[in-house]
Amino acid sequence: MNNSNNKSESTTVYLGNTRTISNEYLHEYCSKFGLILDCSRRLLSSEQNHLVDFTFVRFLNKQSLLKFLSTSSHILNNGIILDVRPFNEILHPAVPLNVDRKICIQNLSSNISLNDIKKYLRSFGTIKQTTSEINDNEQKNIYIEFESAATRNKLLKGKIKYHRIRDHTLNILPLLRPTDVDLHRMEDEKYKEFDMLFFFFIKFFVLVIRKMIQIY
Repeated sequence: MNNSNNKSESTTVYLGNTRTISNEYLHEYCSKFGLILDCSRRLLSSEQNHLVDFTFVRFLNKQSLLKFLSTSSHILNNGIILDVRPFNEILHPAVPLNVDRKICIQNLSSNISLNDIKKYLRSFGTIKQTTSEINDNEQKNIYIEFESAATRNKLLKGKIKYHRIRDHTLNILPLLRPTDVDLHRMEDEKYKEFDMLFFFFIKFFVLVIRKMIQIY
């Protein structure tokens, strides 16, 4: 097989809103539409995992991909609605995604409550969802989804450089966009991996046929 396939032939799909969803669960869900070759959040360092809210799924063929994309909405059992896009659509940083509305406030002081955070952030715009989590290091992270990307940009790119609540500076980070990783490299590596697997499969198949011929 040729790993120089045109990117228009990609069978990879972008799934947003997956930060709290395991690859295993997504693999099982997407397998309802066809055979899955890969389901992962690759090329991201472990330090960035808490900022990754998307997963790439690669189907075996175009038919499975189109079947998946033709479904009007993908709502999981936990109520999460996947933000689904073909791979080619997310290659440009200007393409709007749900993740553009989200931030993470890291290592929040125990002296600051969730209500304090909401009260402060509402001055920038409407908040759609707020989640508080404790990571493996017993540090509290707050995840915020605004109603619009414009609200998040007002917070992150406005005149206020440091955001403070009662003398505590908030460590605010945007959740990562898929274009923050080398997507072309990721796609090329996946094609290479599949080509290698295909090569070994053919080689194994030929050996089996030869053995069968020798037996008979």
